[in-house]
Amino acid sequence: MKKTLMIIVALLLFVLPLSAYSVNALNNSNARQVKHEQSSKLIIRNQKIWQKHTAKADVIHSDEFNNRTAVVSTSFEQLQNHSQTVIEGTVYNLQKMSSPEEMSYTKATIFVNRVISGDKSLKNKQIYLAFDGGLVSFDRWYSHSTRPKDSDREMLVKNDEFPLPKIGSKIIVGLIPNHLDEPTEYNAALKQSGFTINNSYAIENPRYNVWVKAPNAAKYQLNNPKMRKKTNIQQTQDLQKLTQLINRQYNKK
Repeated sequence: MKKTLMIIVALLLFVLPLSAYSVNALNNSNARQVKHEQSSKLIIRNQKIWQKHTAKADVIHSDEFNNRTAVVSTSFEQLQNHSQTVIEGTVYNLQKMSSPEEMSYTKATIFVNRVISGDKSLKNKQIYLAFDGGLVSFDRWYSHSTRPKDSDREMLVKNDEFPLPKIGSKIIVGLIPNHLDEPTEYNAALKQSGFTINNSYAIENPRYNVWVKAPNAAKYQLNNPKMRKKTNIQQTQDLQKLTQLINRQYNKK
């Protein structure tokens, strides 16, 4: 009888921890599922709001990168070296923000899914980035023009080398600090839009080193459509190889 009792006690000591582990695993799984569903609903809601704001705006095209120079990263080592942090994130929201005269930017809310290199504390945090292009008032865009003023008219500026990633897209991008202490019109616009040194970053090279995986897309692609078409240029070929590497290493389900 004593031997049987000892066997039962031993079995209980073995089974109970397993049961607790199973319950905890189930609870964690359910929590992740709830969080995923909440995120999906938020993304869908934000998509509808952004679509409503942009639907009636006058569309114009811009090449705002023409006067900017930046070092292009054509290898992953270069991307890491030129950036403070490299992340994979989800575009949770796009919003109109303050912009300098005759320029346009969009406030992008990014949830950091993974820190590929750099500041690991950013994982699972929300940050703000200023995307090129977006909604701006007619008066702001044509501030130095002699055209009649129309403050109620909205313009949707599309940068031909930086199409705005859709809400819900995944992005891989290098980040550098925003130096908001410098007295520039751009920094003033960022501050007016809620950007601080603690919650925001600048994109290391928005023209050439941003990769986007649109909702329901199978792979990441270079965000610059013009560069994707210039297949006879060595720089583009190197960027295509880097894109393939990114998909092999970071496009895992």
